[in-house]
Amino acid sequence: MSNDNSHSSRRDFLKTSTGLVAAAALGGGGGSLVSSPLRAAEYAPGMTGGPLGFEGAERLQYNSSMSEGRAIEGIKALKAAGKAPKKLTVLLLDGSIDQIRKPFRDGAMSPLDVWMRETGIEVEMIGATPDDIFKKVMQDVTTGDGAFDIYTGPWNSTGDLVSSGGATDVSEFVNKYKPDWNDPERGVTTEAFGKQLYTYNNKNYMVGLDGDTLVWYYLKNLYEKPEVKEAFLKEVDRPLAVPDTWEEVDAISKFFTGKDFGNGKMYGNGCLMSRFWGLPTFYTRFASMDFPNHYFFNDEGQPNLNSELGVKCAEEHVRSFEWSPPDALNFTFLEGWNSLWNLQVPQICTYTAIAKYGDGKKPDGTPKSKATGLMGAHDPVGRKFGDKINRRAVMYYSVTAWISPKSKNAEAAYLFLQWLSSTRTFTFLMVSPTGFFDPFQKANFNEPLVASNYQPYAMKTIPYSIARSVPSLNFGGQTALDNALDEELQAALTKQKTPRQAMDAAQGKWEQIIRRQRGKGIVEAIKASRASWPMGSDSI
Repeated sequence: MSNDNSHSSRRDFLKTSTGLVAAAALGGGGGSLVSSPLRAAEYAPGMTGGPLGFEGAERLQYNSSMSEGRAIEGIKALKAAGKAPKKLTVLLLDGSIDQIRKPFRDGAMSPLDVWMRETGIEVEMIGATPDDIFKKVMQDVTTGDGAFDIYTGPWNSTGDLVSSGGATDVSEFVNKYKPDWNDPERGVTTEAFGKQLYTYNNKNYMVGLDGDTLVWYYLKNLYEKPEVKEAFLKEVDRPLAVPDTWEEVDAISKFFTGKDFGNGKMYGNGCLMSRFWGLPTFYTRFASMDFPNHYFFNDEGQPNLNSELGVKCAEEHVRSFEWSPPDALNFTFLEGWNSLWNLQVPQICTYTAIAKYGDGKKPDGTPKSKATGLMGAHDPVGRKFGDKINRRAVMYYSVTAWISPKSKNAEAAYLFLQWLSSTRTFTFLMVSPTGFFDPFQKANFNEPLVASNYQPYAMKTIPYSIARSVPSLNFGGQTALDNALDEELQAALTKQKTPRQAMDAAQGKWEQIIRRQRGKGIVEAIKASRASWPMGSDSI
């Protein structure tokens, strides 16, 4: 991540997060294999592995015919052949470590407990902040240190890592051990999303561990207040309802800005507009400008930024800043969440953990935020084309794992990742009330323990948003491309340039970057990415 402010903000958040306080309280006892000997007879009939020690654990258990079981059997075969390591070393986002190593409640096993019991292979997890983690990945790659078997970092960086020779193509292992990532009943919500998460340029360089599709959340109770509904109808001349289109989003933003409905002065636009964090706001709006999609590049790799629709999108994006909180250009996602939790904005399109950390009750029974019990979620917005709406969301950041080409344990590292990312183990991770990994598999949304964290009202909205999600940039040169557009958008938002001037300048910068990367496969990667864009639409 490129936002320097995000480190301290996230660190402060983690220190004070009610979610992490809850995790510490819940995970304070039990779960240790030493203190709680476990018996295979406690598994559900037919199951041979998985967690024990809590109601519902049987839903997350497995046997050797299942994806997790195949991974465990693979490790056992490596051990029998003398090819298994004693330890795997993983570079991991610091906020995700406890999601793997701590039990989510007293008496439960942690995911790491389960892995250790079944394989005996130690996993050393070395943490890094979101700001620093990809720098550490590239440092290991460029120096050739080979300090890690597994890297994790933002999905968007896969292209830069692959083009640097820093990721192993694990297609051979995928074919051999057959993970259930794309299982029609339990795996990812769509084939296109599976392609985004697990392939780069049609090869398996990465393993998805996160579901960072941005989802719309709003203050449901506010929309239901009679005085708000009456005022909106009088001013906008239509009933207040969750929006279907960007035009309706903007109308709601304009209406609420400056008004006070009992919680202080409001601002209508809660979507992030700052450097780095605001890019997905622009990308989401941009993708819906045409039907079924307005692509970032044409099929020859030529940018579409200063097209007529691109400039129109920039004009809308800049205008929406008029309805944002005054310091919104300095917001990370945490300040964005706080603006909704403090009832300062009525709507926001953001990461799904906003509900995990801000809706519901703390262990002592007090609300997690002022918005507890007041929040709802709604489908992504788009634009009307005839009798259709092309609702579009966007995937941005999304924690991803890669295996280092320097690892001497590539097959064992892959097997750990298959075990961790398969639908039963990953659902087990999602029952944790803390951590950066968020749900994206069908099995996750069918699990009541996951719904208790992410709220039942979002269990259909999140997978629907994923199904309408476009990929943000993920090519060799992604960092330069994102930074170039970011600089120009900020120049437009701060009135240093008009939206057209900004898009013309960004277009020129993108064209230069594409020319430099053309011999490194960027056009081929763009074409492969276009195949993972959603084509679905809704009838009006």
